[in-house]
Amino acid sequence: MQKVNWHCRYAPSLGALEGTPTEVWGLPMVYDFEDPVVYFGLYSLNDFNELRNDLSKRKAILWAGSDIKHFINGYWLDDEGKIRIDPLPLAQWISENCESYTENMVEADALRELGIESQVVPSFMGNVNDYDLEYVWDERPKVYLSVSGDNFEMYGWTLIEEIADKCNVDFFLYGNRTPYESKHTNVFVRGRVPKEVMNEEVKKMQCGLRTLEFDGFSEILAKSILWGQHPISYIEYPHIESFKTREELIKKLNNLVTKKSPNIEGREYYLKHLNNYPWNAKN
Repeated sequence: MQKVNWHCRYAPSLGALEGTPTEVWGLPMVYDFEDPVVYFGLYSLNDFNELRNDLSKRKAILWAGSDIKHFINGYWLDDEGKIRIDPLPLAQWISENCESYTENMVEADALRELGIESQVVPSFMGNVNDYDLEYVWDERPKVYLSVSGDNFEMYGWTLIEEIADKCNVDFFLYGNRTPYESKHTNVFVRGRVPKEVMNEEVKKMQCGLRTLEFDGFSEILAKSILWGQHPISYIEYPHIESFKTREELIKKLNNLVTKKSPNIEGREYYLKHLNNYPWNAKN
């Protein structure tokens, strides 16, 4: 079946991303309900029921990250989470009726515990052609990270506050809606700025940092590697530095000053592997 026949159902819980499935994957706006479908994100029982009732003959799921945790913990039937759905029967149905795609082995292993096998393919909901090689070495490397929902601990801001005085880099923090102050002179809180402003500011920096232990392939990492930078992630990915301890992160951050050349090998790898899905009509 031709790729152009696929269509996409986009979970309402997904936040704003760089682009849309139509822009990134070339999926048509008009489709027949029996055409193959990919569900991007499966956050709730409503999402699952929509998938289960879909008439499409071929169904795929691109798991988005936190939706896996929602699924494993059991979808809520009430407003407080006191009544939850056992995920095992749902996982069995998904395993028998759907193709699953994840973005790293952490996600894949979590689903495998429930009997769901998945293919690991990183995604980026942006136009890779808009991300040229931009890397510029700096004797004082600049590192950027973002927060969602002002969950500063989950997204590593409190960790940065604990290690900033041990790092010979400057940190730039994006995305907070509520005020956030740092006690360090090398931590700069930029807050919530337009996507275009953030992109323009960070593309000449040296490292996108992602500290989450459970996560999809973050746009922070995707943009950083496409710009030829040297990103750092808690989760392991090809051609991206990773860490497991605070000391290891400090060491890798302080080693950024030695990265005088762009990460060409990493950039070329992700240009070939990002969005390598059967529904991507632009492949």
